[in-house]
Amino acid sequence: MTLLVWTQIAVLAIAAVLTAGAAFWALRAYRRAGGGVASPIPALVVCGAVAVAALGTYLFLGRPELPDAPYAARLEALKDRDPRSYTVDEALAILNEASRENANDPLPYFYTGQLLLDQGRAEEAARAFDMALRRDPLMAEALLGLGRALVGIEGRVTPEALAAFQQAGALTNDPAPWIYQAMAAMEEGRDARTFWSEAYVRMNEDDPRREMARRMSSGEGAE
Repeated sequence: MTLLVWTQIAVLAIAAVLTAGAAFWALRAYRRAGGGVASPIPALVVCGAVAVAALGTYLFLGRPELPDAPYAARLEALKDRDPRSYTVDEALAILNEASRENANDPLPYFYTGQLLLDQGRAEEAARAFDMALRRDPLMAEALLGLGRALVGIEGRVTPEALAAFQQAGALTNDPAPWIYQAMAAMEEGRDARTFWSEAYVRMNEDDPRREMARRMSSGEGAE
């Protein structure tokens, strides 16, 4: 599930707990009063009405990441805007809708992962990249994104991240998977020159990392 779905579930769960609490309070007050003549049913009916009204209001207003308005109308309004003007939350809402409309398309999940990773939300990004890979296991960009997200979570190249980078390196000419494999080798005290060399030959002439990769691949940067 996405963060948006979990947020909705949490809101509804809190509303249910509050409603149950109100009902319990009404019954307890009734019993402490000795029953009396009045029935507790009206109070309970009011609690139920409040719960239904709260649910209806939430469903009408839609999701909290967009300005107050019916969700469908807000979403349609967003689609008419220049995507470059979207906030992160607005872009995530559009991507979430795209994933609902095209359940087998990995791209909405991939772009969601990219946005979340850029925001430092590594755990959520990892879940989004995983959803993309469930739909396209050979999507090199998603494998690279998943590896980066796992590094962001753990602060190092874990075995799971390394596996993702190795798969990505076999599928793309991007030097990044090889840089991360070199980092993993260095963290483990292994010779990383082969990985740096593989990264170097994949870099463009104007890549700012090129000189570092050249030096590391030749052993000049080794301690």
